[in-house]
Amino acid sequence: MLNAAIALLVIAALLGLVFGGWYLSARTFMPYQAIASGKTWPELESGVQAVILAVLRIVGGAFAGLGLTILWLCFALHEGARWAPWAILTISAVMLAPALYGALKLRAFEPKARTPVGPTLLAMVLIIAGAVLAMFA
Repeated sequence: MLNAAIALLVIAALLGLVFGGWYLSARTFMPYQAIASGKTWPELESGVQAVILAVLRIVGGAFAGLGLTILWLCFALHEGARWAPWAILTISAVMLAPALYGALKLRAFEPKARTPVGPTLLAMVLIIAGAVLAMFA
């Protein structure tokens, strides 16, 4: 059961690393942000572009940091650290709850904007399932 828990958590961590890399390497805003703003990237003032890119880097760093943290905590799980699932749940909630809130608010503002609600929920489900399995392993 521990191996299944770790597998779920590793998948979630890799998802975080992929999204982190995507946001960290962005040269413009995300497609869903373009739809929500109703503007193209060149239509934005340079100061607004700078702010958006800064926020994308922060979000990307947070996703990548979450992914790396979960990977490190998987080592602790493997070694039998009973506190590790709780740490994973706590750290993930601090990162993913605001990310989900933001994605939902932006989608509510502009329903055509395909914000990353699905991937965020998928990560949450994988993390919760993995942490719960690890608690009972």
